[in-house]
This record gives sequence, C-alpha cells and structure tokens, in this order.
Amino acid sequence: MSLYRTWAIHSSPDVDESYLHMERPAFVTLHPDGHRIAGEYQVGLQSGNIDGRERPDGSITFSFEGNDEMDDVSGSGTAILEGDRLILTLAYYQGDDYVFEGRRPR
Repeated sequence: MSLYRTWAIHSSPDVDESYLHMERPAFVTLHPDGHRIAGEYQVGLQSGNIDGRERPDGSITFSFEGNDEMDDVSGSGTAILEGDRLILTLAYYQGDDYVFEGRRPR
C-alpha cells in the first residue's frame, strides 16, 4: 500500500478528539512532486503544507509549515505505513511532538 493519497486522521494519543476535528475532519494528503513529496494537512485549527522526501524503507521525512489560529507553526515530521494505518508525527521547532493515526477514507 502506498502512502500517496489522502488519509483521514482519526486519532491521536496527544490531542483530544473534540479538538482533532474542530474545524473540519482532520486529514493529511501526500503526493509525489518530481523528486520530492508534497502535501497538505489539517488537524484541529491548524493547517499547512508538507515538503518531504521518500526514504529507502518507504517512509517519508518532511518539513512542514502552517498556521495555528493565526500563529505560524513549523517543524519536521515523518509518515510511516504500519499495515493499513498511517502514523504521522509532527515535531514542532522548539516545541512538542504529536503523533496522529490515519486511515484511508471509506
């Protein structure tokens, strides 16, 4: 199964579910763009863009930048496929790390 698609983010051990889908259903989209991986995400009130590279093991490492309630946010992250689940980690510059679990929309 490929990581290239839109994933519905359905849970996180780090974020309350009521926040996770506050503005709209949480998601991440990943797609190839030449030699890199591009994407978009929305989690709670935060949205942004992803710029990454695929690793030999099929995972993706990326940087992200976006907006969280009018504040700029940025950092690095990983996207890993575990069976049919996406494990997305966002590590904010000079901040916390958050893990999200995604699945293919039905």
